[in-house]
Amino acid sequence: MGRGVPELVLELNGRTWTLDPSRAYTLGRDPQGDMAIDDARVSWRHATISWNGRSWFIEDHGSTNGTYVHGQRIHQMEIAAGSTVNLGNATDGPRLSLSAADVYSGRAAGPAQPQQTPPHQPQQGGPGRQQPAPQQPVAPQQQGWQ
Repeated sequence: MGRGVPELVLELNGRTWTLDPSRAYTLGRDPQGDMAIDDARVSWRHATISWNGRSWFIEDHGSTNGTYVHGQRIHQMEIAAGSTVNLGNATDGPRLSLSAADVYSGRAAGPAQPQQTPPHQPQQGGPGRQQPAPQQPVAPQQQGWQ
């Protein structure tokens, strides 16, 4: 890979892909897609993962049941090693686990086999997680309630 472009390794249902930044990857039930996912909660053309020149992104294509990054429904969001993505359901939809590739060998930094240990969770505000702006609760207007 070119310098400065972090390869991303995606694991789904025991299969592993090393993502190439020169192309986009389609996810969905379409068997002609790059990553066909046989789950009724996943739309035919559910989402795309691509490199935008600075970072990796996932974009939902208006799927019926949504795309979730770290449990939050998204339309488009930056992802990186340590990100977890669920398709179709925030908690038990098909789960994509992302990790860094070993730049020297071109292989995943960890074992390609599914692990029994919980996945690494990035720290708050890390590069793979975008925090929504905090929302302050708005007190109801009391006009006319006297």
